[in-house]
Amino acid sequence: MWDFTGRQKLTACILLLAVAVGGIVLLARRAMSPPVVVYPGPVSANMSGAESVGQSTTGDGNRGSEDERSPKLEEEPEDLVVHVCGAVKNPGVYTLPQNARVADAVRLAGGLDDSAMEEAVNMAMRLTDSMQIYIPGISSSPVFTADGMHIAAGASDPGKVNINTATASQLQELPGIGQTLAERILEFRTANGRFERPEDLMRVSGIGEKKYRDLKDSITVH
Repeated sequence: MWDFTGRQKLTACILLLAVAVGGIVLLARRAMSPPVVVYPGPVSANMSGAESVGQSTTGDGNRGSEDERSPKLEEEPEDLVVHVCGAVKNPGVYTLPQNARVADAVRLAGGLDDSAMEEAVNMAMRLTDSMQIYIPGISSSPVFTADGMHIAAGASDPGKVNINTATASQLQELPGIGQTLAERILEFRTANGRFERPEDLMRVSGIGEKKYRDLKDSITVH
């Protein structure tokens, strides 16, 4: 059918031999190499786990930042601890709730003693923590002089106002002391205890050296 020359026949044989050898080599490689198996499941799980870890870390980081940004509020004490002393039946240190008044502390201390001067203390005053509440009292029965003036027995300065026991009305009889200053003196006395010396009156807000000079001849402490 086809008339091939000797050279063409030789070329064709070489091509056929090359194709046959290539096929044999390819089959041998496939037989020797193990098949590559791809497992998409675990890879997908790892990727999703990585994403979830990333989200969790980000969430924790955000919470941490919020915690750092949020100021920590100092807890205020729920109770008040005060010292009640003076003319009460059971002087001592007592614990009361917030917003308690002087009257509440006095009640815990057993109430006023018979010698207490209740009008000398502001019973409605609101308490503060570590406050000292001093209730003044009359140490002895009053002694009446010939002109009708009554003084405490043993008092060294008759006619002078004892700023440790004086009531608001008695304080207002002093020169330059009105209702406001009288209430400040009572509140100071309730919170800090008795005056140790007349000069301590200058520790009360509104009473300076000038006002004290006007008062010093009319006041005493005992």
